Amino acid sequence: MTLEIGERRTPIDVGMKKMTIRRIKIDPFTFDGTLDAKIFSDWRTNLDYYFGWYRFTEESRVQFARMRLLESARIYWTLVERVH
Repeated sequence: MTLEIGERRTPIDVGMKKMTIRRIKIDPFTFDGTLDAKIFSDWRTNLDYYFGWYRFTEESRVQFARMRLLESARIYWTLVERVH
């Protein structure tokens, strides 16, 4: 939506734009347990952006991150959960 000089956005216009933007699908990276600090750091950064975009709670962040684990990372997380 482009505004002309002198035009104002109504709260409805702004609200609809926010709702539309929130519907954009962003698919965050997965992590397979690769022993590379940069890959892990990039994955964490990507998740942090994702969580901020969709306003995840702390509890939801952990559950969602767990779903993005693959292979050895998923096995490791499962073992940690069993111990605690």
